[in-house]
Amino acid sequence: MVMSDIRNLSYASTQLISPAQTLRQLISPPETHSQIRAVVRTFLPIAERMPSILAEDNNPALEDLRAALPSMVSLCRAIDNGTEASGSWRPSSDERPKLTPYPIYAGLLKIGEQKTLSTEQERILANIFVAIWMGVPGSDDGRVPLSNLQHVFLEFRRSHLWENGLEVIDTSQLRTCYVSLKKHEQGLKERNDMVAEHIAPIRRLLGLSLEIETLIERRERNEDKQADNEGDPENPGDNPFEMECIQVEPEDADNSEPGEAIACFTAQILDDVDQLKAYQTAVQNAVPSDDFGHRAQFATSAKSSTRRKAWEGKQSVARDRSKSNHMRRAAQTLPNKWDRLSEYDLYVFWQTITLAEEDEFQAALALLLVALTGKSLDEVLDTQLKQKLLDLPDSGRAGRIYLCHESAVLQVLPPQPERKSQIEPELQLLLVRTVPSIRLPIVKGLWRALERQIGPSSSAWRGALFKNCDRATIIEQAKALLSRVKKECDAGITPKRIQRALFHRLADGSGDIVHAILIAGDEKDKKLHSGINYHCAHESDLCEAYLIALSRLLPEFQADLVPTVTLTQSKQTQRRIGSPYCPKLETIRRLSDELKSRFEIEMRQPIGKLTLPYIHNAYTLYTVLLVIFATGYRSVKAPLSRITDVDVNRGYMVIADKESDDWSHSRVVPLTDNFLSHWAHYLRHRHHVVRLMKAYLGEPDLGHVFFFLSTPDERSPRPKAVIPAEIKNELSPFSGMPLNVGRHYLRSEFAHQKLPASVIDAFMGHWVAGREPMGRFSTLAPSEYRAMLLPALEAIQAEMGWTPVRGLG
Repeated sequence: MVMSDIRNLSYASTQLISPAQTLRQLISPPETHSQIRAVVRTFLPIAERMPSILAEDNNPALEDLRAALPSMVSLCRAIDNGTEASGSWRPSSDERPKLTPYPIYAGLLKIGEQKTLSTEQERILANIFVAIWMGVPGSDDGRVPLSNLQHVFLEFRRSHLWENGLEVIDTSQLRTCYVSLKKHEQGLKERNDMVAEHIAPIRRLLGLSLEIETLIERRERNEDKQADNEGDPENPGDNPFEMECIQVEPEDADNSEPGEAIACFTAQILDDVDQLKAYQTAVQNAVPSDDFGHRAQFATSAKSSTRRKAWEGKQSVARDRSKSNHMRRAAQTLPNKWDRLSEYDLYVFWQTITLAEEDEFQAALALLLVALTGKSLDEVLDTQLKQKLLDLPDSGRAGRIYLCHESAVLQVLPPQPERKSQIEPELQLLLVRTVPSIRLPIVKGLWRALERQIGPSSSAWRGALFKNCDRATIIEQAKALLSRVKKECDAGITPKRIQRALFHRLADGSGDIVHAILIAGDEKDKKLHSGINYHCAHESDLCEAYLIALSRLLPEFQADLVPTVTLTQSKQTQRRIGSPYCPKLETIRRLSDELKSRFEIEMRQPIGKLTLPYIHNAYTLYTVLLVIFATGYRSVKAPLSRITDVDVNRGYMVIADKESDDWSHSRVVPLTDNFLSHWAHYLRHRHHVVRLMKAYLGEPDLGHVFFFLSTPDERSPRPKAVIPAEIKNELSPFSGMPLNVGRHYLRSEFAHQKLPASVIDAFMGHWVAGREPMGRFSTLAPSEYRAMLLPALEAIQAEMGWTPVRGLG
């Protein structure tokens, strides 16, 4: 049963409704009542808070709810205890309810599993259920629109993101809850706090129910204007779309009619005033601003082609290749771009900063922070001071710099890809814990400048480094300082070039672009390299790369670029930054041991028609996991296409698990002796199983490298493809981790073992255009690639516990 299936109760109705009807209207259960006991167990404490809200509200629409609520609470307790007598709430299926059609019911089930709601959030949720009962008078059926419910219960499922600061919310009745939520949201927006985005859908639903806010009107034209313009498609009146008719010339092998018209529609471009109004409307209604300001383009044809070409991608591929050729040329000439600072420019800059006079020292200090952090001048002027390491926030605001006196570190929030999916708590226990911020050492040159600005006392390290009232003056002084340097020394130094100098030093040549993004990148840089999605870096490695890059950037000033507090004396722990999907080493060890134990148990059974699938599936699963953690497998198709992709004599494997039109990302992976030994066992096992399949099952050899066998409890034994869905199904009793966690672990470990970035990119398939490892301009020799990679691979496989295991045959 969905929300539209429940009839709207009239506010004027005086007939009392039953407790069962009340519960159905509030939680909207599916017809199967799947997992109803868990749902009402979560709903019960919320329902018990609703009488206090109803007692303060005299709205006539709440009379029926006020009268039925005590009986409904008793019904919930009976369902939870299993003593409900009618049997109408007995579940008829174990299938988990879907979140999209049943946002309230499935949301309560998820909230109960997470158990993360605070007391304040439970009170707010009780107000939400009162609003759900009241409905939205302006909607088609008088109920709360399904999209609003989906947004609200999404926020309660991730309640940990906005649980702080809710003590100011007055939840005594519906209207005061709305007013205080709106005030709280406005305060968060003024502080640029992202928590406001989580509050907005909840405030929106309460406002709709109270008729303080209205639904968005999406129809642009009324029926009168449609009637006036009927029959005139080229003069649509107030239609916000412009139409252009294009005559299409018939092509060879196309049976479309000559001169067939295609209508192209393009949305009008909004002026500044309309764009501002659209943005304000989006904020008020808690929806993305793109819904109002997006420029949409689409084309329609009066008649579809009766025959399609064999392949229509030829022109697009040619166009993409022309773009990629330009990118390759640009990548080959990166160090020669005009916007880079030369060695002379950097020398002049450092001398100017360190010898700055007192009247321009604040500007010099700000520019020094720009050079050492890779942040813009505006972001540097928001720098905050902290005395103790414990005073540093876990994340902080994006772009803001924190300087800590204890341990002499600076903390910034590096750009990272947005991850929309939430990691389950059970999965988090198996993965490496990451932190959102990075802490880098303060070098001595910066430390002396800070003592000159703040003073030697640690008690002065509080608040902002630069006052807001001095902001405009510092910006003007910085411009004047750089203008004077250009005039006197003929050095083309700009704030943007200073900001990007450290990033280019980290990324150029044999540098690692991923490390450059984490240390000195901005939000645009996270799209430069796909490795940022998989890398879980050790903070100590990033600190080491940072200090090396500074020493190479300014080799004449080595004494000023050593850390004030050595890394061994620092109180920092072994923090990890980056991908949250990197598994712990002990997790992988336990997984390999469990898979071996399962195979050993299955091998104790006599081989027969009924036991063969269990034995073969256990051995194949272990082999597939070994391939995954030995090659960095992408979970998009079968782990291995053909048996000939493994060259046992040369010790290489060809991986083509994710390809573009020109096969630009196929990669060659060297194989360890450990893997080759197990591969020989697997080939003998496969040959023996194929003979048994023909004898027991009458099945021929299908030619696939890997295959599972369906077990007798599923159906009569038949071969099954080894694809990601089947691998997850076989692996589910042992692990719920994503299949590509091996990529996250391998990339992170390779970087930790100081392998060159070009070797890591060649192994992972993460290179960018112009840096193809086997391309025309590549200097990466296959023999050197193998020699550098194999020792690291062997050590990693030994740590993980993947060893050769003998199968059948």
